[in-house]
Amino acid sequence: MGMENMGNLQQLRSLFVPQIPPALEVGRVQLLRGDTTSAAHSSDEAEIRKSFNFTYGQPLVEFVPQNFVNGGNEENISSAVTRVGVVFGMEAESPGAHNVIAGIFDALKAHNDNSILFGFVGGIEGLCSQKTLIVTDDLLKGYRNQGGCDLLGQSSKKIHEFQQMEEARSSCITLKLDGLVFVGGCSANTDAARLAEYFKSTKCQTTVVGVPVTLEGDLKNEFVETDVGFDTVCKVSSQLIGNICLDALSAGKYYFFVRLLGKEASHVALECSLQSNPNLVILGEEVATSNMTLSQVTNRICDAIQARAEKGNYHGVIILSESLIENIVDIRFLIQEIKGLLKEGISTKKCPSLLSTSSAALLKSLPHFIQKQVLDEMETEGLNYLSNIETEKLLAKLAEDELAKRKKAGTYTAKKLDSVCHFLCYQCRGSLPSNFDCNYAFTLGQLTFYLVMHSLNGYMATVTNLIQPVSKWRCGAVPFTAMMTLDTRPKDCNDAISGELAIHSEKVNLKGKPIRLFLQNAEKRLVDDLYISSGPIQYEGPGSDSRLITVSIKAED
Repeated sequence: MGMENMGNLQQLRSLFVPQIPPALEVGRVQLLRGDTTSAAHSSDEAEIRKSFNFTYGQPLVEFVPQNFVNGGNEENISSAVTRVGVVFGMEAESPGAHNVIAGIFDALKAHNDNSILFGFVGGIEGLCSQKTLIVTDDLLKGYRNQGGCDLLGQSSKKIHEFQQMEEARSSCITLKLDGLVFVGGCSANTDAARLAEYFKSTKCQTTVVGVPVTLEGDLKNEFVETDVGFDTVCKVSSQLIGNICLDALSAGKYYFFVRLLGKEASHVALECSLQSNPNLVILGEEVATSNMTLSQVTNRICDAIQARAEKGNYHGVIILSESLIENIVDIRFLIQEIKGLLKEGISTKKCPSLLSTSSAALLKSLPHFIQKQVLDEMETEGLNYLSNIETEKLLAKLAEDELAKRKKAGTYTAKKLDSVCHFLCYQCRGSLPSNFDCNYAFTLGQLTFYLVMHSLNGYMATVTNLIQPVSKWRCGAVPFTAMMTLDTRPKDCNDAISGELAIHSEKVNLKGKPIRLFLQNAEKRLVDDLYISSGPIQYEGPGSDSRLITVSIKAED
């Protein structure tokens, strides 16, 4: 993106200078090696050790200012020219991703001005085909502190085959790369872990490291507090929801059904609900734990609408997580049956007649446009089709029908449901990143430089103490294998491979502090209007360095 094509705010943001922690402000840093790591689940240890023999059990590391700790193992790094490649492995653009590149680039050039940063264009496909561009200062000017990931682009392709690993290895050898940085979420960093192991086993000298970047915020664990992009996406989505809440309150006659992104987990829906106080929130994890059917979910919505009507409120805002649809128990069984038939080569036209009695009845009961989405989208989009099912429209229609039945039976006396549906995803993922995401991404980029220079192959860069000012952030890294688990979910569950070792998505903890905080006012929020309008992201002044509620609460645990 050229500077001449930028709006005024974009140009101002391009001049923003990210802050970095003290550990990275000096020319040389001190590396502290901690205890060796083990598997996240002891039951998975044997399998992980077997599959990742060369990279398993490495220690945690921390970077501190030189001479910060007496007796620490200070390791001098070479001043030679360094060549690093970076690949965007995320499936969707995350605000702040470009600042990871800026952080790597600035660290490389400060170390040796002749060092080179290669960007692989088009994600994994670009890595395997050696499709690169050389990152320069002039090129970066139009991308610093900007949204999107259009500098390099991304793809949904993942590394599962030996040929892909060999092609990636060939690219690194041909380009003489000292380091390869994967930028992305769970699947991207799992790819990095596989390559790190393969490179080590084949004596490839390229150090493979990763950075946690995903707008869904589901790459979190005891080592990773949050992901680049999550802060921005939640703040932008909360602003939009706040606007919708005030519209609902002003008009007094509409019910807004709002679906929020999060294919695997409902972190965005939970955070935005804490920031905006909608009337009803339905999370995928909650529905899955309770084994709720589509009818039960519909009745829950209708009960809420009826309770509000009895109080004289004929409007409301209902938040739904994107992962909700696959967690409704009878929908899940229906999806699994259709997937099984498609894998046998049966066409979608013949599928309905071959379903079990219960699944066939459920499919027939769905609105025609949803039936078409369930069948056609699954056939064309494969295992990643779920986000294309308009859950918000489905539930709005089912709620309308159920309330009509109640009215006919005399148990509901209010007027016909008037609904407005939204899916908030594309509106926020290309946003200008918040100050937090700019600082966090840039710091992680700088940190990866030191991981490469210390040959810390098979590590993810981590920054902790994020609730505090940047000056108190702590920089370190964790081995990929310490975050890996064995997937025990059914083969038909989204795009998971049963029995696969991977860094898996962290679901919303239904017993955690954030959800407990949200439930405190659930009954009052259901019938009354306690809406909050958070407003747009602030880049200067009060609120410009605010932290998300879920991140702050978790940090206090």
